[in-house]
Amino acid sequence: MVTHLNARSSNDRGAILLHVAFVLVAVLALSSVVTDFGVLWVGRRQAQNAADAGALAGGIGLAFDNPASVADTAAARQSAAAVSQRNYVWGQPPSVVPESDITFGPCPDGPNTCVRVDVYRNQTRGNPLPMYFGQMIGLTAQGVRATATAMVQPANSTGCLKPWALPDKWIENYPVAGPWLPTSVFEAVDRHGNPLPHPDVYVPPSASGPGSGFTVAVDFGLQLTLKPSSDPISPGFYSALQLSGTGGSDYRRNIRECVDAVWAIGDSIPIEPGNMTGPTTQGARDLIALDPGATWVGGTSPISNSCVDTGGCRAYTISPRVVAIPLYDINEYVTEGRSGSHSTVLVRNILGFFVAGVQGSDVYGYLMTGPGIYEPGRPTVPPESAFLRTVLLVR
Repeated sequence: MVTHLNARSSNDRGAILLHVAFVLVAVLALSSVVTDFGVLWVGRRQAQNAADAGALAGGIGLAFDNPASVADTAAARQSAAAVSQRNYVWGQPPSVVPESDITFGPCPDGPNTCVRVDVYRNQTRGNPLPMYFGQMIGLTAQGVRATATAMVQPANSTGCLKPWALPDKWIENYPVAGPWLPTSVFEAVDRHGNPLPHPDVYVPPSASGPGSGFTVAVDFGLQLTLKPSSDPISPGFYSALQLSGTGGSDYRRNIRECVDAVWAIGDSIPIEPGNMTGPTTQGARDLIALDPGATWVGGTSPISNSCVDTGGCRAYTISPRVVAIPLYDINEYVTEGRSGSHSTVLVRNILGFFVAGVQGSDVYGYLMTGPGIYEPGRPTVPPESAFLRTVLLVR
């Protein structure tokens, strides 16, 4: 009887060990799935981050590193490659071959202003993700790949408009046909409102073409002097705008700071009554004081010695002296003026403008590109007229 009980007890102990062994195998299998799949999941997310960052950097390079053209891809490819490599995938830079993994071409919805970045960490590229528990069953490596596409989109609005409305560019015909110059005067009617022979002509830009307006390729870097006059219509003669509040102190603040509002192409903006010469120069000096060392040098990196580059004004991503200025519809302005007064301007485009300095009662600066906002459903201008641009991830 005793011998029978001891044998039964011994058999039970063996069964328990067998069950424990099966449980350990299951736990190890589960650990393999959880750990190694977790590595794959994290690596996939990190690879996507690297692709997204690279595509956005490439898009920014495409939009701004060569201001005159979005067709120059050299700087954009360099930026995309560099930024994608700064975003590690499981502790290592992903594999990105600039010549084949960074491509340019049509966007999903048609425009030819997209940059695509593909990143890899896999066996084919020789940098696979590790496997830890999977090695127990002969699996030694796993891989991930991610892709992202960014699009350069002409912007049609801004959250930081400045209260200086300039006339858009026109075709100079009167008294004789010739080139448009910063000293030209728009003349379409005589002082009685009668049409002139061979009048100057203004064709506003639209989504279908630039019209007679400013274009980036031709007018980037053009120096304009802003003068406190709107009549006669001449380049640089501005109308002061009422963006927020009324009076000189509000107007000056609107130059120095950003108004908490978005203004877009197609908006009609009230003209500020009264003489704003003093507040204009005061506000311009306020702007210059925010980045006093910045100077205009032109080229693909047109501003030098900005506090943004040295980290001296961390509140800004570009120099605060780069501002957005609206261009008004000359035809509408002339028509409104025939009724006896100008109360509003109709915005046809928005320029980037570097505020270079103040001379007496005038402010001078240079036309340039800058970041803006794209608002669906609002009027747009073609890429060649878009001084403001934005970059969007589209895939």
